[in-house]
Amino acid sequence: MLSPAPRCPELVEKDVSCTVDAHGTMRMVRTFPGGRAVTLTRHLQGAEAEVTSQTLGEPALRRLLDTLHPLSGTELAQLMREKKIDRRL
Repeated sequence: MLSPAPRCPELVEKDVSCTVDAHGTMRMVRTFPGGRAVTLTRHLQGAEAEVTSQTLGEPALRRLLDTLHPLSGTELAQLMREKKIDRRL
């Protein structure tokens, strides 16, 4: 079961920063030689959505997260029939 909102790990690597905003979005930034990777995690109606990028900025990742919504069973079945997504365990 998911916690009510994402939480930062108690221990993070030295090149990682983590914050959770008032809306419950967790932001982790990992710096490495030559760049950084931003990961945003949000809970959406019992599901966890995570987006990560080394090239997109945080505003673009937030816009992407804002477009996500849980699929109904019918929507999921249709996408699987159309082979737009598949189920892997």
